[in-house]
Amino acid sequence: MGEVSNQTTGYCPDLESWQAVARALDGAGAGRPGGFTHEVVFRRYEGCRACSVVRESDFVCVFCGGDLPLEWNVGS
Repeated sequence: MGEVSNQTTGYCPDLESWQAVARALDGAGAGRPGGFTHEVVFRRYEGCRACSVVRESDFVCVFCGGDLPLEWNVGS
């Protein structure tokens, strides 16, 4: 069984996207783990509009230092 991550260079999906990934893998008849094997938390800071990866539960924009929202907002 391979590994599956939500890490991307553009879309930045929320961890809840696992449900869609699981359906797609099941539909293709591929084996899969029970969830993402490497989870990446993405947030956008509205001030500078940059997308950041949250590391160690530190919800701070890596570009400008602004406070990141706790809820996923990259698609908004």
